[in-house]
Amino acid sequence: MSKAARYEWRDQHAALNERMKGFQLNPSDEHMEAVLAEMRAYAEAARNGNIDIPQSWTSYD
Repeated sequence: MSKAARYEWRDQHAALNERMKGFQLNPSDEHMEAVLAEMRAYAEAARNGNIDIPQSWTSYD
């Protein structure tokens, strides 16, 4: 996986996490739809090969 691909994956993963945090803070239908849309976009990008998903990673959060 190239460094650029890893950064792209990290950015998309971070955006998904932020959407989920927003939903957890304010569990409204609007936030739920935003989370679902972000998850669908992530899954579609992975399915189409637009992003590479690393086989393993280390999280320090």
